Amino acid sequence: MPKNIDRNNYNVADDLEPIIVNSIFQSANGGSTRRQSRLASDLLEKDPAMSQAWSVRVASIASCPFEILGSDESKNEFIHNSLMRIQPNYETGLVGFKELLQNLQSAVMHGFTVAETEWADGASKIDGFKLYNQSLFSYSNGAVIPYYCNEGVEKQIEYPRWIYHTATNSRDTEPLRSGLVRPLAYLYSFRRHVMIQLLRGIEKYGIPMPWANVPDDLYEDSEQRGNLEAMLANWTYDGYAISNSDIELQFPTASANFNVETFMRYLEHSEKQIFRLILGQDSTSSADNSNRSTAQVHNLVRQDLLHADALACEETVNNQIIKPLMFATYGKDMTDMPRFKFILKGVEDLQAQADVIKTLSDAGYEVNALDLSEKLGFRVFKKDFQGVSQ
Repeated sequence: MPKNIDRNNYNVADDLEPIIVNSIFQSANGGSTRRQSRLASDLLEKDPAMSQAWSVRVASIASCPFEILGSDESKNEFIHNSLMRIQPNYETGLVGFKELLQNLQSAVMHGFTVAETEWADGASKIDGFKLYNQSLFSYSNGAVIPYYCNEGVEKQIEYPRWIYHTATNSRDTEPLRSGLVRPLAYLYSFRRHVMIQLLRGIEKYGIPMPWANVPDDLYEDSEQRGNLEAMLANWTYDGYAISNSDIELQFPTASANFNVETFMRYLEHSEKQIFRLILGQDSTSSADNSNRSTAQVHNLVRQDLLHADALACEETVNNQIIKPLMFATYGKDMTDMPRFKFILKGVEDLQAQADVIKTLSDAGYEVNALDLSEKLGFRVFKKDFQGVSQ
């Protein structure tokens, strides 16, 4: 069996500069995923802002409740139970359905993700899912669908054994160009450079170096000079200088145009760009010094991203997990095939839709119960009406 974990011994993000980022992306443009996929993983370990924002993006889907919709309750129950019963032991190397949903979100960062379904009982049961690092696959030689390529082993992925999920992006036809790793890598390389210069400046200007300017006879006297060096060494661990009276040294001072605020402004600006890229908003989620409407716009963007991520995952689950599961159990008849759907409605959204339904009802219109259930995200039944006798 091909291995599913790529444990590399070096960090692609070390000493990352824009020219190296460009080289990595050029390699990915040719179909090789390895360096870009490793970079995508490394970024989340190196930058706290990226790690924080990304964990929120993943949790927004992983923590969402879901339901199985369809007109045939027996089929709905079969699919629901089939998914909930996927509870493999860790010794198998397999994961359950919830872990798979979380892994599908990695496509947002990498551009794509691949997993393997462990079918049983003639594909009418699922034992679990095997997750794979993206760096183990390749789009080289004009491949439209990635193929496994590692340590001399090449293997085509085939439906329905393999799950292939791509990011929600305007460049879906080019998965390796659609992941958030692209803009985030450049941001990281610039932030890294600025942070290094900031820390160097703090060390240079914020920690003055002791300097002893001594007479020539003391400077030449090895014993007295040794005592002076020992004293200075005990006073500081950041170095010191000793010179004779003929030498005058000039050390950088805080007045040498070094301004911490200049560096901090860029770091804060780039952090906001990170949050906007990943979450659709900056790190001041309620928008500091802004009005209510701005915060509302931020919230709308967040909801759009959540709905887009949810829709992409729903399509993958319905087409690549539920469909083959139904085919193996019920045959070619796909009538009333259940559909997996996240429940994303908040209380305010539900209240707004309830107001619309009430307005329609007052105007003499009736809403179909099935359409209403899909819109609200939970099943709705009409209450039995009992007439009151006079």
